[in-house]
Amino acid sequence: MNKEKLCSMILTSTILVLFILTSISAAVQEIQLTQNGSRASTPAIYGDKVVWADFVNDSGIIHLYNLTTSEDIQLESFHGSRPAIYGDKIVWRDYQICGNNENYNLSVYDISTAEKFQITKNVSEDSIPAIYEDKIVWHNSRNGVDDIYMYNLSTSTEYQITSNRVALHPAIYADRIVWTDYRNGNPNICMYNLSASKETQITDSEYPQLYPSIYGDTIVWAGDRGGRRYSLNSDIYMYNVSTSKITQITNSESASRPKIYKENIIWMDSRNGSWNIYMYNISTQEEFQVSRGESGQMWPAIYDDRIVWKDNRNAKDGHSDVYTCMASAVFKSPVANFSVAPDLGFSPLSVQFTDFSKNAILRSWDFNNDGVPESTEKNPVYVYTNPGNYLVNLTVSDINTTDSKLFTVLVFAEQLLDDQLVLTETQISTSGKATYDSPSIYDDKVVWIDHTGDYSGNDKYDICLYNTSTKRETRIHTTNGLVYGLEIYKDRIVWYEARNGQSDIYMYNISTSKETQITTCGTTSHPAIYEDRIVWADNRDEEGTSDIYMYNLSTSEESKIINDTSAVELDIYGDKIVWLNYTSVSYSNGFSNIYMYDLSTSKKIQITTSGSAGYPVAIYDDRIVWEDDGYEKRQIYVYNISDSTEIKITPDNLSQQRPDIYGDRIVWQDQRNGNPDIFMYNLSTQKEIQITTSRLIQDCPVIYGDRILWYDSRKYGSDIYMCTISLKEPRIPVANFSTNFTNGCAPLSVQFTDLSENATEWKWDFGDNTYSADRNPVHTIKLETIPSV
Repeated sequence: MNKEKLCSMILTSTILVLFILTSISAAVQEIQLTQNGSRASTPAIYGDKVVWADFVNDSGIIHLYNLTTSEDIQLESFHGSRPAIYGDKIVWRDYQICGNNENYNLSVYDISTAEKFQITKNVSEDSIPAIYEDKIVWHNSRNGVDDIYMYNLSTSTEYQITSNRVALHPAIYADRIVWTDYRNGNPNICMYNLSASKETQITDSEYPQLYPSIYGDTIVWAGDRGGRRYSLNSDIYMYNVSTSKITQITNSESASRPKIYKENIIWMDSRNGSWNIYMYNISTQEEFQVSRGESGQMWPAIYDDRIVWKDNRNAKDGHSDVYTCMASAVFKSPVANFSVAPDLGFSPLSVQFTDFSKNAILRSWDFNNDGVPESTEKNPVYVYTNPGNYLVNLTVSDINTTDSKLFTVLVFAEQLLDDQLVLTETQISTSGKATYDSPSIYDDKVVWIDHTGDYSGNDKYDICLYNTSTKRETRIHTTNGLVYGLEIYKDRIVWYEARNGQSDIYMYNISTSKETQITTCGTTSHPAIYEDRIVWADNRDEEGTSDIYMYNLSTSEESKIINDTSAVELDIYGDKIVWLNYTSVSYSNGFSNIYMYDLSTSKKIQITTSGSAGYPVAIYDDRIVWEDDGYEKRQIYVYNISDSTEIKITPDNLSQQRPDIYGDRIVWQDQRNGNPDIFMYNLSTQKEIQITTSRLIQDCPVIYGDRILWYDSRKYGSDIYMCTISLKEPRIPVANFSTNFTNGCAPLSVQFTDLSENATEWKWDFGDNTYSADRNPVHTIKLETIPSV
């Protein structure tokens, strides 16, 4: 093949690629139903008729638009809002002024007769009507509490469906009414069957379940069933009345306001930073993105093959419009979707991308969103060698349309101490319900407390155990009582638990799976354990200050160690017990110090004299650590028992707190960079290293050997994370180089360029008894034949 033919082929291929990229720029056809300058809101649709409220000049005019004839009729209304339509009947909330009286009512318009009439007076300002055939439902607070009401147009009769329970946002289909019900303080979904006069509670969750919609046997709503988010914008769930089965539709944690018609569920979703309309087909179990604007597409409604929504793309001066498109066109469009594993870590970070896109013919991966695609594979692996925040862009297309999805991958610098230590982070718990100040670790065993209650009298606490060797989690204890002070030593876990106003020490033996109540006095707190000894603070004598008690597991004997200590935050190592002794309610007022008691000598020693020591206090071997200077300028101090010396290991920043110690390593929470992060200091090398860099909240660190544990609030919940410290593996050097010449006439000056990996020293042998230690030497070959290098 000659050069002319080759260039022609390349040019033809380029033109073909450009043609494909150009042809996929079109999108699903969308039609604007409103006039420019509108302030439209909350559209509804039935058949070929769309209704909405328009608030230009605060008028609240109800519009009736015919999709077949493109006729737009303005209905007589006064501050009308929230229209709903079924058949030839439209209902909306009207505002009325009669003399000095102002109120809201529900108005109905009959399209066939062009007649408007009022069905009820004095509805609530936030009442939202829904209609099916001749039945209209809404919520109203006429008796001081919101209840569900129904009006039958055929009989002109009003019915009260619920009574005194705070019920909102009803929807109706045939003889079933659904709504959000607050009867137990938590918003849940309820249903009432008009034929059977029977009410059913669909959900029973401590987290919000909102905005139900119903079609046939299917109910959909926006709910937070996992408890990892407390926003009202959560996920879409579906309930089948016949099977009583609940199915989670989305995992975006940003969905709201669902509607359903036959097999299609639509909703508004802000997963990509702005509100857009999404759709899910129940039969195919496929999700599709309907709109793709950046200005906000909201309040969707659907009938048959037609979707309508409020659209802010023309939002200048507060304007908004109503748009529509065909659902069938959306089904055929490509929808970009993919998973990322892992989505954060230390460099070099190898990331597996898995494509879950729908209806895609072509795909293009841009792993750093610089406009240059790196892969067209379906499930590529990409290695991020440099730290940074990388915005991944997957673009998929068919012959007509294109769709993209973005996702951020966080790559942190490989954290090395003296070029030897490597940090590896692992998520331990996954429930999102771990409590503050609860993690503890010993060897390969991690324990923490999950709070699975709702803080309103239905509290439940689980003590969880995770084995890092087997990667198995076990829930060893569940209670309605408050659980605090969790500690572990070898196969024994201790804590204090408040049940019915009594606080006692408990122990669980991992080897025997047996739980034991250590005390029965009901006045204990702050336990610590070492070998066979459990120590705690106890106020059983009711003298106003606590004492320190100890229980010996070998002898089953309890003894009082010290009287009148005002002790909190105990710790024990060997024969030494340490605690914070306070004489004021507030630790920041200069009345708290660290004390130590030696069991071998029965001697009590005051460790600090600053009067501003804070908790927690930790001891390992002959070193004690604590935070000092109260709440104004917290810093970490270390006391060496052997030589009675005290040093400050943190810089003069505003807030370092909650230290723990193991061997020569001390960990604490530090806010010097404006975010709570975990730091570590090595007493042997006198060097400090930052453990976490995720820009989220990390707190309550504890350390055992090469493992650091902490409480972490990322991903809309609270979990336990662990960092493992390991030695950097030596990298074997691999020799490689290039030259600017490989042949020529002598004398020949050659540039040698080193391409070796993991090299720190170089030795060049040019084959003519000359050598070089430079990395990229220049050498002149004087022989007629170039020797081997």
